[in-house]
Amino acid sequence: MTIPGRPDFWGKLRNAQRQRRTRLGLTLAVWRDRMPAPMLPVDDPVFPFARAILEEVGAWICACAVPLIPFLAEGAAGMVAMERLIRYLPDDLPILLDARWRDPASAGAYLRAAFEVWGADAVTVAPELPAEAVPHGAANGAIFWWAREAPEAGIAGRHARAARARGLPAGLACSAPLSVPEDLRWVALEVQDPADLSRMAGGPPPAVVFVGEPILYASRRMDFREAARRAAEHWAQQLAAWLPVDAPDPEGKEYISG
Repeated sequence: MTIPGRPDFWGKLRNAQRQRRTRLGLTLAVWRDRMPAPMLPVDDPVFPFARAILEEVGAWICACAVPLIPFLAEGAAGMVAMERLIRYLPDDLPILLDARWRDPASAGAYLRAAFEVWGADAVTVAPELPAEAVPHGAANGAIFWWAREAPEAGIAGRHARAARARGLPAGLACSAPLSVPEDLRWVALEVQDPADLSRMAGGPPPAVVFVGEPILYASRRMDFREAARRAAEHWAQQLAAWLPVDAPDPEGKEYISG
């Protein structure tokens, strides 16, 4: 569990990657209707399913992304499950809360909830959210402007640079292989196909590649735990071949040092 109010996404990430030698992150997009059959009879299965997957794949990942919408879809029980899940995650794994917040008026409240209440280390915001909407006191962790398409990436990059100019730890979160500026750190979200990894290798490497459904739902049968472990191992191996952990980051430093 992250200590609320004291997030350190980049420090945790460097330490986790140093120890685990991988850029693979796990997206915990837990949807009830996609769960394997053995979990369906369980009361409130969201947290038990996520915990079962984490027990299998923990050795292969260096970070976790927690998307807000799947938990909101479960109502109050889902929000309780999300809070339990965040508190269950190991202290050494950085946590990215993926809500893609777009309302400037409530951005400060969103960041305070993410960092100080739930204990996340990083968040995503919508590409059009102005950097000026982020209060200095609320930005205790990393902020990633999200983009799925090239026009969004241009807008998101402009806001991320403006945030960095204000001294905020900002970067990009991309849900597709996009052209990323050399001067911005970024993370890859919602990666579905290992072929996407080769397309990422041409530019600055993502700090983390988050994979969700191909690992979570590798099987819907009794062997779902073993299937998730095999899938995570396979993704970690594919990722290591395309994006070595020691590749330079956009700041010109070796991302992981001895």
